[in-house]
Amino acid sequence: MRLTLLLSFVVALGGCFFKKNIPPLASEVQSGGSLLLDKCGYTITTQDGASVPAAQVNVLGSDPTPKLIHLTVDKDPARSMGIIWRTNDEDTLATKVQFGLAGATDQVSDGAYFVYDSSIGKIRIHEAHLCGLEPDTAYTYRVGGIGADGTESWSDTAVFRTAPDRAASPDAEIVVLVIGDTRDGYMNWGQGLQQAFAKSQPELILFNGDAVTLGPIQDEWDAWFGQGGTAMRTVPMAYAHGNHDVNSVNFFSQFALPGDEQNYAFDFGPVHIAVANDTPIDASDLTGKNAALLDANIKLGAGAPWQLVMHHKPMWTAAAGPHVSDAETVRAAWQKYIDGNLVDLVLNGHDHDYERTKPMRGATPGATPADGTVYLVVGSAGAALYDAGSMFWTEKSEKTYNFVILKIRRTKLDMTAYRLDGTVLDTMTITKP
Repeated sequence: MRLTLLLSFVVALGGCFFKKNIPPLASEVQSGGSLLLDKCGYTITTQDGASVPAAQVNVLGSDPTPKLIHLTVDKDPARSMGIIWRTNDEDTLATKVQFGLAGATDQVSDGAYFVYDSSIGKIRIHEAHLCGLEPDTAYTYRVGGIGADGTESWSDTAVFRTAPDRAASPDAEIVVLVIGDTRDGYMNWGQGLQQAFAKSQPELILFNGDAVTLGPIQDEWDAWFGQGGTAMRTVPMAYAHGNHDVNSVNFFSQFALPGDEQNYAFDFGPVHIAVANDTPIDASDLTGKNAALLDANIKLGAGAPWQLVMHHKPMWTAAAGPHVSDAETVRAAWQKYIDGNLVDLVLNGHDHDYERTKPMRGATPGATPADGTVYLVVGSAGAALYDAGSMFWTEKSEKTYNFVILKIRRTKLDMTAYRLDGTVLDTMTITKP
């Protein structure tokens, strides 16, 4: 069965995706659309292949038990949170979040739902955005809804914490998990999350792309989210589109990210993070629209203590993988924006190893972080490994499953890379006045 699906989706690597011939409901024609969120002042937008988002209705299906609950970064992570889930049936329309402070769930926010066709049939997404939250504050929440007869169905409660506000808490420290390229290694992905949360308590997950082997295969997404567990229910994720995600409707539907959900930026405490799609459907966008958005999104962080960029394909890599031309192409398109904006750290995946470069400015390695940008390839939490290599830009490389923990405050960035077994792989510290 898996082989048949893979053969059906081979064309996806060229930017297309297969859509199973399942007739949509008359009221759920799947050509995408938008819904304004009055409380937040922005819209939920779905892509072609998904239905127009609709405001929640008090309808419970045959089994409305919530599942695969996960948090995503919103436009302002200090004051908002995106929450996505599904239910055991695909017919529940009730989409509510009950939330509050100090363990209470005495506030309520209505969400929206939409559907898309997938390799396993119709998938209904429930999406809610909590806005007007207090910075650096713990909130208890549960998701679910109420039926027309008053019957209720709710998840267990969980707790998330909003990001610190930079102006109010300039000396706050944040803890960030960097991980990616899980593909079909879902047990390794789950192990990586467990190890990371045992080492520290991340407040933000940065995933650098390629969660699945091919974006349109829904059961792979289900397995990936299934391994996310408590980590993804309690910590928001920012996701960079990977080439194996193939700009699929599955990818766009299962995250609730800012902007166009593939090129966006946000602040999280002392850090400004710009995320970009380096495998757009239209290849010309790499040097056109996406390049301009990357430059603009980095510039939004002018004055932030730290500037980070995340995208999938590394500009500098010495791995013995099949991606030499990918690095050259992205480097030619985007490095000038990294250099011109004095970015501190660039986070990538794609090559399935661990790599840290010397500080790079153009093609010249520097002696200290003040001399350039450090590029990290955090390239496998499950995908088959590549042999590591070493070039003139290489500071450290190793063929191993890995993840990175960043501890960042206004004047200091500590990076610790771990192997998936929890042993330390690499460390780096950058300080600023």
